[in-house]
Amino acid sequence: MNDDGDHVAGVTGTLKSIGYAIKQVQPTRVIVVFDGSGGSQSRKKMFGGYKANRDGKNKLRVNRSYDDMMNEEDERESMKRQIVWLSELLHELPVTTMMYDSVEADDIMAYIATDLLKENEQAVLMSTDKDFLQLVNHKTIVWSPTKKKIYNKQVIKEEFGIESQNLLLYRVLDGDPSDNIPGIKGCGIKTLVKRFPELTEDVKLSVDDLLQLAKDKHTETSIGKKKPIKIYKDIVDAETQILMNQKLMRLDESLLSGTTKMNVLTKFDEEIKPLKKMKYFQSCVKYKVMGGFGSDINNWLKTTFETLITD
Repeated sequence: MNDDGDHVAGVTGTLKSIGYAIKQVQPTRVIVVFDGSGGSQSRKKMFGGYKANRDGKNKLRVNRSYDDMMNEEDERESMKRQIVWLSELLHELPVTTMMYDSVEADDIMAYIATDLLKENEQAVLMSTDKDFLQLVNHKTIVWSPTKKKIYNKQVIKEEFGIESQNLLLYRVLDGDPSDNIPGIKGCGIKTLVKRFPELTEDVKLSVDDLLQLAKDKHTETSIGKKKPIKIYKDIVDAETQILMNQKLMRLDESLLSGTTKMNVLTKFDEEIKPLKKMKYFQSCVKYKVMGGFGSDINNWLKTTFETLITD
């Protein structure tokens, strides 16, 4: 908390996390993307239960150390206030921010990584969301700020046992409780690798390929067996849900409208803003968050953003 008793760790924690990632990967460009108002609506139209489990209480666990000091309304106001402060501070840094109504941040990040980069450029996606791992290839990697780990094709193969281009199939079958997307029971990664060794090969399979494999394997294992292998039948029976999950979780085919794509491209093509050090200091003083950056904020700014500073 600052000297006025306002919670500020959401602001300073976010900025320091971004700064830590910058120091790790030394990027030439940083883009911070927020969910827009009504960003989940396009997926909710496809599946009414999408993110239906995210009630107000779960959304507001931003000050976990102070559960007994803040009620739900106080936390909501604290979150709103900190988002405003964070936006202002980001505006003074040499980073680009993007947020568009009716669009989720995931889709903007995926669109930039898959469509806007030049052939010799690499995207580093910073997220704890496993959905981004489906995008990992020779020019896109994922930085997990919680695991302090970079996921490339080799790391994904080592951790999951399957190729990154087939990771979407695992996610589609496993589901995503955080987004209230149901999975198929028994489709854990070890079982999938055992029953579908095709996922471990360096060949991209589609959901249709997987469904056909399940149908063929179900037929083969049913012949002469008293008890067919259950997972194949479960996948075949869940075809409708699996196809829906693919629509909800797939990031390599953009849900963005043509207008939004143009807005993203225009913003993406802008020059990097210069560091506005004095304005940043003024905002830190105004919101009393200066102490969150250690004893020497000048050094933090220099060592964090020196590869991005243009003026």
